[in-house]
Amino acid sequence: MDLIRGELVGQLQAYRLKAGLTQGDIAWKLGFSLPTVSRWERGICRPDLRAVGAIVDFLRRADAHTEKVLLQSILSAKDSRNLWEGEDIRYLAGSRQEFIDTPLMRAMVGKSIRRYMTRLYHDFIEDQATVASLKSGELASIDFYGGAAMSVTSIPDGYVQFKRMSFQSEVRGVIRGDTHSILIPAAEAPTTEGAIVHTWDSLSRPL
Repeated sequence: MDLIRGELVGQLQAYRLKAGLTQGDIAWKLGFSLPTVSRWERGICRPDLRAVGAIVDFLRRADAHTEKVLLQSILSAKDSRNLWEGEDIRYLAGSRQEFIDTPLMRAMVGKSIRRYMTRLYHDFIEDQATVASLKSGELASIDFYGGAAMSVTSIPDGYVQFKRMSFQSEVRGVIRGDTHSILIPAAEAPTTEGAIVHTWDSLSRPL
């Protein structure tokens, strides 16, 4: 049994490194502490039966999001999409045209994209109070309008990038939240540069 648990930890570590995840990311996803995951990888202790079940379940789901599947998503997606994992942001998929125009996106699949964030979107991402409000459900979502939110993305003349940030219910092993973006004609944007915050109260009001 110890041998099986050791192999399971090895698979978990291999996936973590391939996906560019930290031990903290894995700990958050599995519902265990960072020191516990660290001890597993260093061979100081083995996962107990509860942890084994969590690891097996996580790897089963993670297998459905291999690089091949992610690249296929990029080629078929109509919008860009970033997934929040733990406290980080990782790039999942972009529109077909974005993939063609910015080949750097291929190299960013599964990688942290925080350092690529720019302008207004970057400011909101780094605003812990705003992010905390989204996570707690105090805010429904935030819409961003303006230039490229990432330094590797180009915006054609006459268009602005619309990006919406929201969070799902917090479930262990599941993405905490996500953002998606599309390009829209500048004339259709409520504001050429700025953000619109949606509260649950405002969304529930009749039109």
